[in-house]
Amino acid sequence: MSFTKEALQHIEASHKTGTEAAEGHALIVGDNFKLVDMEKYQDQRRRFRGQFKTKGLKDFIAYVAGRQSEAPVFIDRDAMAACSYLDIGITERPGHCDHSATLNLPKTPEFTAYLNADGSTFDQEEMVELVEDWGHLLAFENSKGEVLERSKVIHAFRKVSLEDLTNIESEKQEHSSRVGVMNSVTVKNADRLPTVIYWKLTPYEGLTERTLAMRVSSKTKGGPSFGLRAIALDAAKEEIAAEFAKLVTDGLPESECLLGTFQP
Repeated sequence: MSFTKEALQHIEASHKTGTEAAEGHALIVGDNFKLVDMEKYQDQRRRFRGQFKTKGLKDFIAYVAGRQSEAPVFIDRDAMAACSYLDIGITERPGHCDHSATLNLPKTPEFTAYLNADGSTFDQEEMVELVEDWGHLLAFENSKGEVLERSKVIHAFRKVSLEDLTNIESEKQEHSSRVGVMNSVTVKNADRLPTVIYWKLTPYEGLTERTLAMRVSSKTKGGPSFGLRAIALDAAKEEIAAEFAKLVTDGLPESECLLGTFQP
């Protein structure tokens, strides 16, 4: 049933408390026919709604599994996030989608440090600080594949000179053209510096620990410095995302889990 403006004005004028609408859940009041929701004056809400947001994988799974097994779960692998609208309903009887559970899995501090180091250049002091701060996670390997002790690596970074780095750079090119003659001291210095650093870390909370490699290169312009570059990072990210999606799917066997996002 629809009302003309004149009819509504007449109703409003004859009813001091306003006119009921939406099956008694609202009132039409005032000269501008403002719609007032009466839910807050009732003993209970008309329906359950709310937004559950968490950074905990187990908490997300527990919340969704305990409330609605028929609601699909949307997994965003790129964002390491998942969301479920627990009152989404079905095509014939769609819900309001105002009861949701959202998971945003946070990076661990050590994985953040790894990503920040990737593509960065460190001077001697910064390199020493990096090794000191995260040394409990790190393993070091020189150009010969030999394992280096952390304390000796720190000492090597502190003592390396610009001349050492220049000679080390020359040594790296030895297979194509011999740039200079290496003396025993220079070769020894090169062996003391790592060419690969291995980070053993958990990238996101709730995921398994893994080892990520990072290449170390020496730079001579402007003084001794070192460039770090992650090895096969894109492949590692794909593996991490796949593990995340599997954990959500395995944790909610009764729910339909879909890769992607949904905007209600």
